[in-house]
Formats: sequence, structure tokens, C-alpha cells
Amino acid sequence: MTMTPTRPGREGCSRRRKSEAFKHRTSKAFAKAPSFEIELFDPPADALYSIETAAQLAGVPRRTILVYCKRQLISPAISAADRGYSFDREDIRALRRIEALRRICGDDLAGIKIILELTSALERLHLRLRSLSNEGPFPKAKSKSNQRRKKK
Repeated sequence: MTMTPTRPGREGCSRRRKSEAFKHRTSKAFAKAPSFEIELFDPPADALYSIETAAQLAGVPRRTILVYCKRQLISPAISAADRGYSFDREDIRALRRIEALRRICGDDLAGIKIILELTSALERLHLRLRSLSNEGPFPKAKSKSNQRRKKK
């Protein structure tokens, strides 16, 4: 193996040796790193947050939240003029959903709004279906063909 200098004044260092040393250092660093699970903060159901706090919880800039309010992607509670907007648990979740959709759809806020509306309609249908399935089996309706057979 020949020794080729990488920079003037760095005689004796080869590119191959430098890359091997780098691989060796990084593999040790990754082997020692403990694994951590990411846990998202789930706000309490009855809590209300200011726009600044909501921005921190959702990881969204304050100005972006105002754009979402203007485009009616979220509907915060509007308190007295001195307090501004208040956001609850569902608003924080909606902000997180919108940001996830923006990573997929880009800046198409009209498309994101349609997706959110369809998702909420689907969730309502799932809840309705669950409530109907918890009520028990439906009584079978007598068909006309069964009634005719009995008459004969």
C-alpha cells in the first residue's frame, strides 16, 4: 500500500487509513448508545392551552397555527380579547395530524382539510358501528316470501 498525502503537510496519512479509523470510531459510538423510546405527550382531556404552549406541544410555529385557524383546519376556543385563542386536547392532536399530512401532501391545505373531514366522518361511523354492535343482534325481518309459504 502506498502512502499518498491527502493535504500538503500531512505526509504519511492515507485516505484509506483515515476512513478505516472513522468506521472504527463510529461503530463503537453506536454500539454504546442506549436506545430510548419516544413518548408523545398526551394532554389531559380537560386542559386548555395558549397558542404558545400549543405551538410547543405540537412542534408547530405560532404563525402556522394562525394560518390553520384562518383556513379552518382547526377550531380553537376563542376566549376574551386579552387571552386570545385556547386549544384543547383534540386541537393538539389535530395540529400533529396536519403536520404529518403536510410531510406527505406538501402545502396543499385544501387537500389536507378534505382528508381531515373524511377522517373525522370515518371515525364517527366507526363509533356508530360500535354502538350498534354493542346493542346486540337485530331481530330478523320477516320477508314476503316467508309469509307466502306459511299461508299455503
